[in-house]
Amino acid sequence: MLEEKNYTESIVRKQQRVSGGDKQTLTIQDTHLEIIKGDIIQTTKEIEFLTRKICQNHNKITLNLLYKATIDSDKAAVFHKKCDAAENSLVLIKSANNKRFGGYTSCSWEGNSIEKKDENAFVFSLDKMQIYDIIQGEDAIGCYPKYGPVFLGCQIRIFDEFFTNGGTTYEKGLNYDTQEDFELSGGLKKFEIKEIEVYGVHLE
Repeated sequence: MLEEKNYTESIVRKQQRVSGGDKQTLTIQDTHLEIIKGDIIQTTKEIEFLTRKICQNHNKITLNLLYKATIDSDKAAVFHKKCDAAENSLVLIKSANNKRFGGYTSCSWEGNSIEKKDENAFVFSLDKMQIYDIIQGEDAIGCYPKYGPVFLGCQIRIFDEFFTNGGTTYEKGLNYDTQEDFELSGGLKKFEIKEIEVYGVHLE
């Protein structure tokens, strides 16, 4: 069972004094990176890339794997059952054309067909090592029982039974500041999915 394994990634932000002021740096602590490597996240550099953004005003971040599609199923209802209680979450997607992308939100996925604003939300491409922030004032996520994770502006929309039905991305710069149409998925409006992982994020 997935719950019996420890899928934890702890990253500590430490203060270091440098000439001209203070500088914060990230160090990896007790990574268990081998659990994650080979699915979507592949390097420590990629973990640091994402957690630096999430952890801007905090000293410690812990990632706990809540949902893994190839283990838990590709049904939207299962995604919501396992992820709705998380107040902060990181969504990682690997498509059939081997693009790796996703999004982060500090809102929960709980809700009956509602949209939520979140000034902390962003989407990202791991292949490009690029983050795209939410556009101020726009809705960040959609909480739809019959869909998986949805980052609005259709930057990422995951359909129910997505191993069959896949997901979509849309044009540039709708709710997030992407610069090209279908940028996250490598130019595809509709894409097939190999894997989705969702991590609960705990910040201290």
